[in-house]
Amino acid sequence: MSVIAKRTMKRAAIKMEPVDAVETASVETTPSTESKKEVFDVSFWPGRRLVLSSFKGRILVHIREYIDMGGKEYPTKKGVCLTPGRLSALRRRIEEIDELLVQLSTNAEYNVTIGDDPLYYQHLGGGIYASINEKYHGVDLRRYWSPMGQSKPVPTRNGIYLPASQWTALKLKLDELLEVHPGLADSVECALAHGGNQLEYFGCPECMPFGYDCL
Repeated sequence: MSVIAKRTMKRAAIKMEPVDAVETASVETTPSTESKKEVFDVSFWPGRRLVLSSFKGRILVHIREYIDMGGKEYPTKKGVCLTPGRLSALRRRIEEIDELLVQLSTNAEYNVTIGDDPLYYQHLGGGIYASINEKYHGVDLRRYWSPMGQSKPVPTRNGIYLPASQWTALKLKLDELLEVHPGLADSVECALAHGGNQLEYFGCPECMPFGYDCL
């Protein structure tokens, strides 16, 4: 491989700014077999993959875009890393996401606009949010961060946008993932695991990654 090709590959590799240990683990593009093991890896769209991996005893689910370099696929920074709890949070919201996407398609047919941006905005855990806006009929899964002085987290470049067709394809692969690893279906999102204990909830970095001042 030429020097130029190697440099291009390095630039394309994931260089995400980690929020926590989970997201730090997700950026390793050449991990040792002792630290990371892929146990489920499927393509749900050309250049986009759903990957379940085990990293130092932790189960991680990646929804990520890949690029082909010299006959090999390499992950890019376009994607998100989900814990089983975050995956559960996403799955619990599938029905309401689908209903909104159908409504957006109907609105487009009749040239009806709502105007709110985003139309949908839900926290999945850590710095990861799922959102939908009226301009793009699809689902955006993205990591957010909280700039000093801001009352609301803002999106980073680390995430992945899924048009409605890709969202549908991903859901089919998520069903396949649960068939292969049924234990994931028993995972509970962190916000529900606190059982209504508000003190515990507000002190949890997974549920409140940006603190009290940024809800």
